[in-house]
Amino acid sequence: MRNNNQILLHKKNGKICKVFFIKGLDIQFKGKNSIVEIWEPFRFIKKFGSKKSVIKIDGDNNYVQIKPTIHSIYSLKINGIKDNNKILIGENLYQTGACKIEFTGLSNLTFEIGDNCMLGQDVNFLLGDYHKIFDNITNKQINTPKKGIKLGNNIWVARDVKIMKDVSIASNSVVATGSIVTKSFEQENILLSGIPAKILKENINWSI
Repeated sequence: MRNNNQILLHKKNGKICKVFFIKGLDIQFKGKNSIVEIWEPFRFIKKFGSKKSVIKIDGDNNYVQIKPTIHSIYSLKINGIKDNNKILIGENLYQTGACKIEFTGLSNLTFEIGDNCMLGQDVNFLLGDYHKIFDNITNKQINTPKKGIKLGNNIWVARDVKIMKDVSIASNSVVATGSIVTKSFEQENILLSGIPAKILKENINWSI
């Protein structure tokens, strides 16, 4: 592949193959030295007239990892990836509709979602803001992302949720429909809800 970009497919038998495409997934490289690594089994499909899943890598030295899942992946879009970013998606991702992970053209960030997570329809992850905000006195930018977004294991993010930059959510938690998560929650087994999201209930768990 051109510019030392690679797509690596991990077969069920343990063999790792260099491939030029993944069925149902549109991978676009514009920079160099980036790797997309995907494990079998997987199934990228379109649903209810939605668009094809796509990963758009605009910069250099990025790494995308999608671990195996027994569930279908519907219209997953990862956009705005500049330089030195990591996207780590754990095992058995369960999607019920379109989902967007937006890097907004930023570098040196990590998006990580653990194992056995479920994402509802129209969930958006925004790792940064689309425009810069400056302090009017110091002229320093005040909305620069510091790390990225991290979800633990066994998290259910319901439909129409937005998760904003520098947010982490601990394992075994639920984010209720329509919520906007603007800060991190380190406590496990919580139900988050609202705009901005707050802890609605503690000591919960959930299952598919």
